[in-house]
Amino acid sequence: MTYSRSRTTSTPSMDLTSTTLMLATCVFFLLGLTALTGSLPAAIFGAVSLGAGMTVTSRMLSL
Repeated sequence: MTYSRSRTTSTPSMDLTSTTLMLATCVFFLLGLTALTGSLPAAIFGAVSLGAGMTVTSRMLSL
């Protein structure tokens, strides 16, 4: 029989600080790309790609 204390969670959770920092980074990146390129669709694609990459990396490293 397995004790509930020794079970690991199936999905890693991120704390509020990490989520806030990732969101702020993506928004800052979005504004910077919009200013540099003048293209909102390209900036949105870049910011979403950055957010996806940061999320995948943090889950792989279990941060």
